[in-house]
Amino acid sequence: MNTRESIGLQIMEARKKKNLTQLQLSELSGVNRTNIAKIETGRYNVSIDILSRICDALSCEINIKEVDR
Repeated sequence: MNTRESIGLQIMEARKKKNLTQLQLSELSGVNRTNIAKIETGRYNVSIDILSRICDALSCEINIKEVDR
């Protein structure tokens, strides 16, 4: 799983935990529903600004973890 897919999965899980549809998240965040779907499946290279708006709508934080390389 790549980083985009991991971020998308976390967003989808947070959305579902709050019992929101993609359309509802779209309306809360101001991000197009089609882009929400692409983000959740890892097919969209989301900007920090858009990610921040989605996290605000979900009342969650962006956490950056250190990766061993």
